[in-house]
Amino acid sequence: MAQHAYQVLKTAMNMRDDLYVVVSTHSENTGDRVNPYNKMKTLGKMLDSVITLEGLFTYVLFTTIQRDDDNKSSYKFITNSDGTCTAKTPMGLFEDTYIDNDLDAVIRRIKEYNEED
Repeated sequence: MAQHAYQVLKTAMNMRDDLYVVVSTHSENTGDRVNPYNKMKTLGKMLDSVITLEGLFTYVLFTTIQRDDDNKSSYKFITNSDGTCTAKTPMGLFEDTYIDNDLDAVIRRIKEYNEED
């Protein structure tokens, strides 16, 4: 089963350059309630012992809910690890650690960033 999951991800990575493939997964807290540490949820210890899934991707975003002073919720993406997760993006892609939860805006920014090189 782990091999098949890995093959799906590798196939997605080898698709045409003009396609943006978004892989949506659940997260798993490998820390505790006081000191949470979230990573991509996998199919079990076998896959975890062979590969770190986040290593297959250039961009790994996690979601979070932030509350303002009035306790109003806003949904955000974590762009780089804030100590609670394995989020990562290339240096300079995003100025902020927390950005609006908007995949279209993320893909547009990735396109802009790649054209800057």
